Amino acid sequence: MTSKTRATFSIRPAKKNDADDLANLVVMAGDGLPLVAWETMRQGGETAMDVGRRRARRPEGSFSYRNADVAVVGGKVVAAIVSYPLPPDTDPEPHNGVPPLFRPLVMLENAVIPSWYINVLATYPAHQRQGTATALLAGVEAPAKASGYDRMSLITGDINPALQYYHRLGFEEISRTAIVKDGWDYGGKQWVLMTKPIS
Repeated sequence: MTSKTRATFSIRPAKKNDADDLANLVVMAGDGLPLVAWETMRQGGETAMDVGRRRARRPEGSFSYRNADVAVVGGKVVAAIVSYPLPPDTDPEPHNGVPPLFRPLVMLENAVIPSWYINVLATYPAHQRQGTATALLAGVEAPAKASGYDRMSLITGDINPALQYYHRLGFEEISRTAIVKDGWDYGGKQWVLMTKPIS
């Protein structure tokens, strides 16, 4: 009989030098979709992953280390959350200039203004089911509430195994829209928009 020992983890704000892990975890959480976007942003001899790391190191923008917290075990990042406010005065992003692949996501994001948006939540496979994701989510509730937000929001695919996990944490589905694959290899059919009240 074997048992899996839970590793002790700590939560801290992400740093610029966490860019490698942030990029890896974002690709994992997005089932490869971020690579499609990053491919169009390559400069010089960059790979798509180089773009992701570059963007993670930025001090500004939604995908920035400044919007991330990480779970650490033995000095190594094992999980991350990227979250930020969608303020009440946010102008809904126009759909016209957005590539078809990303248009449904923009439309769903626009539907949850204002809210505290969970852009990424991911854990490396070897450290899943050890409480890191739950701790990371709980950790953003206090700053979200302190900033005046009364709900969190996220978007996930309809075949994401984490869908049931989000339901257990109190997230409720409020909308679905068809996924536009446009060359992206993904088995799901719909994006699922979920929200959770912040108590």
